[in-house]
Amino acid sequence: MLRFSTESILLLLISIYFSTAVSSILSIIVILVWLVLGYYKHLPNLLKTHPPALWATLVYGYFLFAITYSHATIADISYTLTKYIELLFIPIFIPFLTTPKTHRLAWRVFVAASVLTLLASYLMAFGCFGEVLMLNASPKSRITHGILIAYFAFYCLHKTSRTNLTQKIVFGGLFILCWHNLFFIVNGRTGQFVLVVLVLLFVNQKLSLKQGGITVLTLVVFISLFYCYSEKAQRLHEGVINTQAFFQPIPTQTDSSMGLRYTFWRNSLKLIAERPWFGYGTGGFVEAYNQVKGISPVTKNPHNEFLRITVETGLIGLTVYLAFLLSYIKTAFRLPEPEKLLAQGLITCLVISSIFNSPIMDHTEGHWFALLFALTSSALPQHSSKLALPH
Repeated sequence: MLRFSTESILLLLISIYFSTAVSSILSIIVILVWLVLGYYKHLPNLLKTHPPALWATLVYGYFLFAITYSHATIADISYTLTKYIELLFIPIFIPFLTTPKTHRLAWRVFVAASVLTLLASYLMAFGCFGEVLMLNASPKSRITHGILIAYFAFYCLHKTSRTNLTQKIVFGGLFILCWHNLFFIVNGRTGQFVLVVLVLLFVNQKLSLKQGGITVLTLVVFISLFYCYSEKAQRLHEGVINTQAFFQPIPTQTDSSMGLRYTFWRNSLKLIAERPWFGYGTGGFVEAYNQVKGISPVTKNPHNEFLRITVETGLIGLTVYLAFLLSYIKTAFRLPEPEKLLAQGLITCLVISSIFNSPIMDHTEGHWFALLFALTSSALPQHSSKLALPH
């Protein structure tokens, strides 16, 4: 059973990349193992010594509290509680990952799953699974794929700065594949933006002033050439055009993906202005959004994590969520390298993607962030002896 605990968390990690159904089943299995092996006995100590786990629990606790003043249907309340259950996975996953062996294996599984995702994407693009899909060749959605591969590219950059020559070549090649994949194969704007920001973070973390200057210049030249001359930059052009159109005195182009986002954000801000402190209560987003005059279309997700949380739980709930993010940032600085640097990239990835989407709400991203948060945080030395049972 002890061995099965390691296998279950590793299988969950790789399943997140490819199957929602399998990852859901494995999540339940991991929770059962957590209960059977008595990991729950360490929960009070974990919450005391691990601020992100505590604040993640408090965020979910605030959603439970916000039920008391919500007028939403049971279905809408259940929808929100189910979507944000991944926050509770963070303290549950940590005890599985604190032993050095499991910690190393988890990072290897992360690499393997990422490489398989890249491979599957290229095979789909080349028509190996049937129809050629040159602009959406990803096992998951374009947004999900972009987030996962952008962070893997960041991981590869750090591996090139710490390993021997052979590994430098391998991970350098993987980084190039990630970059090519996100700009020329899958072509999702969220993934592209996250990748560029993570490269800039790496420059700040590891490179000298001269190296950083060369890297930034190369980045600017590439993006300029890509935007001006590449046929693959069509979605970027659409995003710019739609942004300009939306901010005209009479907004237009709201039928595009970027235009819809702006509409969602504007209407969400109207709702927040009406009930700024406590919001509409857990599950209240849908009913409140439906009441906005002239609204079209109806949505359960404004494609912005911060706005959705604020609509339902108000500025008080948003403050609790921001405290969770801040606690992880502070914890990242206490981690040994390379987890310290990888954790900084992970929180950057979450914040950037949360501006354009709701990653914690989404099944794949929510599970993935929870597991990666647990994996990086479990590197704190004092956790290994206190939080994990013998494996």
